[in-house]
Amino acid sequence: MLQNKFLTEFVGYNAISQAVDAMIQKSQDERKSFERRWYDNNFFDDGYHFRYLSRTTGKIIDTSDKESLNLPTRAIPKSSLQIRGIANLLVSQDFKPAIYPEKVGTNYQSDQERLVAIDHAKDVAKKTGAWVLKEFDKQNLKNLLTQMVILSAKHGISFIQVWPDAIDEAIRMQIYDAFDIYLVGHLTSIYDSPYIVKATPQLISKIKANEYFDEQQLSKITPDNKYASSEIKEAYMKSRYGSSKQSDYSATLIQKESFVKEYLDDDNWEYVIQKGEKNGVMEGKKKGDMVMRHSFIAGGLTLLDEYVDFPEYPFIDYRLEPGPIYQVPLIERFIPANKTLDIISSRIERFSNTMVVGTWLKRKGEDFIVSNAPGGNLVEYTGMPPQQMPMVNIPSFLFNFIGFIENTIEEQGATVSTAGQLPTGVKSGIAIESLKATEYAKLKISSDQLKLTVKGITERMLDIADKHFITPQTVYLLDKGNPTYFDILGQRGIDTRKKLGIDIPADVVPVKKDYHVDIGVESGLGYTMEGKKQTMQQIIDYMTRLAAQGLVTQDAVKVVVDKFLEVFQFGATQEFMDAMKSGTQASPLNESQLMQMKVALLETMKEAGAVGKEIDQKLVDSTKVGVLEALKDSGILDMSLKKENEVTQKKQPSESISFKDLPPEGQSQMAAKVGIDISPREITSNNVTKNKSSKKQNVVT
Repeated sequence: MLQNKFLTEFVGYNAISQAVDAMIQKSQDERKSFERRWYDNNFFDDGYHFRYLSRTTGKIIDTSDKESLNLPTRAIPKSSLQIRGIANLLVSQDFKPAIYPEKVGTNYQSDQERLVAIDHAKDVAKKTGAWVLKEFDKQNLKNLLTQMVILSAKHGISFIQVWPDAIDEAIRMQIYDAFDIYLVGHLTSIYDSPYIVKATPQLISKIKANEYFDEQQLSKITPDNKYASSEIKEAYMKSRYGSSKQSDYSATLIQKESFVKEYLDDDNWEYVIQKGEKNGVMEGKKKGDMVMRHSFIAGGLTLLDEYVDFPEYPFIDYRLEPGPIYQVPLIERFIPANKTLDIISSRIERFSNTMVVGTWLKRKGEDFIVSNAPGGNLVEYTGMPPQQMPMVNIPSFLFNFIGFIENTIEEQGATVSTAGQLPTGVKSGIAIESLKATEYAKLKISSDQLKLTVKGITERMLDIADKHFITPQTVYLLDKGNPTYFDILGQRGIDTRKKLGIDIPADVVPVKKDYHVDIGVESGLGYTMEGKKQTMQQIIDYMTRLAAQGLVTQDAVKVVVDKFLEVFQFGATQEFMDAMKSGTQASPLNESQLMQMKVALLETMKEAGAVGKEIDQKLVDSTKVGVLEALKDSGILDMSLKKENEVTQKKQPSESISFKDLPPEGQSQMAAKVGIDISPREITSNNVTKNKSSKKQNVVT
């Protein structure tokens, strides 16, 4: 077939190196004009505003080197500060990945079972998101994103490669600039390119240590000791770091790693099975599906040629705005105005060097000598006295023009506050926060692009964990001082364990590549520390009022206090919160506070009737009645009454007297006989009856 020559499906193992070199050559021809601009942008960012690469001679020319000390050409690095100010503002936000739970079907016997399944899916998604955040911290993603933003500001695009480490079951990430990655640059998405080739220098010792490479081919490679595969980047690196001879221990060779999209058909079906079976490439594949061909080439030799199970290229790009892959970098919009500012500032400096030193007027033929003395200049003349030319003021329009140029530079990026400056009179935190919010609103396009980059990184991480995490990995989290542990395992590892009959740990969290990912941006409490403090004070005041009205619980207020202490960098936040929960007070009350508490407590007890003469009399009465009841229960009182009755019966045998029938005086006498001295008013038959509610009869005969 005629079209076969356009497809890599029909390129063999040894010929793939030539095909990759052809791809690189094609991409170099396409981006040659861009490379020169990237080169100039690098030097401009380094502070060499008058250095460029000549298109005719191919040599580096720096016009500032021709100037003398009296005629300087200064460079004011405003653009370098601004692109870094924009990078600071973009990465100041917190990117939080939101993992959507899996869809729960309806094939459950009861609603309760379905609710349990829904809660389980939410818990798995929550823990998966926690693992992603933990991996972000492990990879130091904030630094990687900062590097990507700065490179994109200089070259228009930057790349991050996310690939699996199958041996350690880990995720690796690395940043690359536009010089190192070759693709079709006029497209709008890197995933539309039919190939992506990464060409970077690699240590010879590391190449030969790779156990997956062909040993026969490894014996043929020789170092080239280049800084980069691109000639223009090589020239830049040599000018910056020199071109000294490399040591044998640090010898390098340009290693090319290519990713080429191929599509399954009858011609390559068996070959893909042979080269990609160990990587699980053909699982669920059918004819017409895309497969990824992965090759390593060094020194024109093929070291490895295989197929990998990648859904897309393991690269994620970042551009400040959508559109073609190769676009106008941000710093190029600053260069013309910056060079104008440099020239004007240099001329003002030359004027100052000339006029401050002074210019002498001398008639032709006159002879005089100017010598320095501690008090100034000493002038000796023989004829007409020399005259110094009067100083001339710098025209005011030059300073107005400098202000116009600075405004022009600021219009291309953020305003002055990004560069660490503030307008006159702006000192409050609210005003600063308003300025920062306005600047961030101007970077909405760039911020959305950065969100897409973080989303792509998260999706690659989920895909790698799904396919390469075959042993449980423990995730450690610390939430408000309480440690949390759970294990994660790739879905492919779970399926493999089920097939082999290997036990799966209980409560393991499966990580799947099919999870839907969304990236949220949290600006936090503010852009500056002062703004965060003011916002937190407003929140805690508002929450305190709600708690006083009973609209929120005390636990909610404690959460706000915890955040309040974190924002103010209180220090031992956890110890403070534990002390609040325990309810103890660290410092004792003073004497005045103790006396006030005692008085208030006594007044409260008096109002409730718990203290005073009346309650004292009640306590005495109840005590006496209680003693009589005790005597009655023990039988002592009955025995005494019985003896008294026997004596009475001897005197009056026809009469029978009971305790309740006795008059009050008799009851007092009877109580006195058993050793109790009570008044007649205290003990009556009615009182005895009332205090013996558990008994219906209280008659003692």
